[in-house]
Amino acid sequence: MVAYGKRKVLLRGSDFVVQVETGVAGETIKPGYLVDGVTTILKHATAGGVAPYALALERDEMGAGIDDVYSNDPALPDAAYAIGDVVKIGLCHSGIQFTGWIGSGQVIIVNDRMESTGNGTFRKFGSGTILARALETLSPLVETKLKMEWM
Repeated sequence: MVAYGKRKVLLRGSDFVVQVETGVAGETIKPGYLVDGVTTILKHATAGGVAPYALALERDEMGAGIDDVYSNDPALPDAAYAIGDVVKIGLCHSGIQFTGWIGSGQVIIVNDRMESTGNGTFRKFGSGTILARALETLSPLVETKLKMEWM
């Protein structure tokens, strides 16, 4: 199911997001992944851990969205950043709404608190650090985009 607004990472409140492009990908990173690093950008790797409110953004200047679903044009670049690509990062704050990724097998309900899974995606809060809250209900069978809001 393709829902509203899921073609972009930053949804509401993005006028006040700082965008930086100071680091390169140390691994493959999808737009919407929770990331960490300054010169080498990696998926946030600590499950339940403290994380900067930093998201890999889509490469809209190259015609790439948050994923490859919307493009049937082989001339457009892959949506994901490859190792060595300069990563566009949005440094966010509380209240900003965004599209992030959640893993399969979860049942997410509106207003559930979310934490880092430790691989760039989010999961329902267990016992770590609350980073965001869900703004929709989903129970995906594969890694899926979820509309969230930074807490």
